[in-house]
Parts: sequence; structure tokens; C-alpha cells
Amino acid sequence: MPLGRHSAGLDDEEFVARVEQLAGYVHPALADPDLREVVLPVLRSDVELHESYRPADGEPLPVPVTVFRGESDHLVTEEDCRGWADVSTEGRSLVEFEGGHMYLAEDPLAVLRAMAEQVAVRPLPERL
Repeated sequence: MPLGRHSAGLDDEEFVARVEQLAGYVHPALADPDLREVVLPVLRSDVELHESYRPADGEPLPVPVTVFRGESDHLVTEEDCRGWADVSTEGRSLVEFEGGHMYLAEDPLAVLRAMAEQVAVRPLPERL
């Protein structure tokens, strides 16, 4: 079930329940009233961006693209990831991690290692 077009407009309890249902994860900070006050606006902005973003038409970038996703992510499919090949003239690689949509929260060190590996093996482009 996608977030939909108006998830960011839900009241706090409905919004958190919707995100938990879709992502299969709720950050522990949302249970603390003081931290929730800080985290919730950021999460709402993230969802609003997701709901409203439309990519600009333009030329593909002359840099390679690496796409990260969780192996059991039901929100971002392998097919979704394949679409990133269209934004680059230099190709796309896919790195999958154990876990679902919140793989980053589950094992941040694995993600940092993968990022370092991707950056280390990429030569600089001739031009940007």
C-alpha cells in the first residue's frame, strides 16, 4: 500500500501508524514526546517530498549511479531500482542489504562500508 498523496496531512497518530505499517519500522525517538517533537517534522517532510517529487526531464548525468535497497523491501522493488539506469550515461549498480525498507537503521555500518567501497572504486569523470 503506497503512502498516497496526503499522508503528510494526517494527524500525528495516524501519520506514525501509516509509516509504521508501510515501512515496518518506527524509530524509538517517536515514543519520547520531546524527541518526537524534533523527529516528526523531519519525517513528515520526507514523506511530503516522496509524495510530491517529480523528476525533471533532462540529460542523463555522466557519472555512475549506485542504488541501495533492502532485500525484503516491499516499498522499493528491484524494478524501481532498475529505473535509476536512466539517469546516468555511466551505468547503474545495485547493492542490496539484509532487511527491509529500514535496512540503514538495522545495520548502518554495512551501509557505510558499501558506500566507501563504491566511492573507492570509481574513477573521476572527465567532466561534470
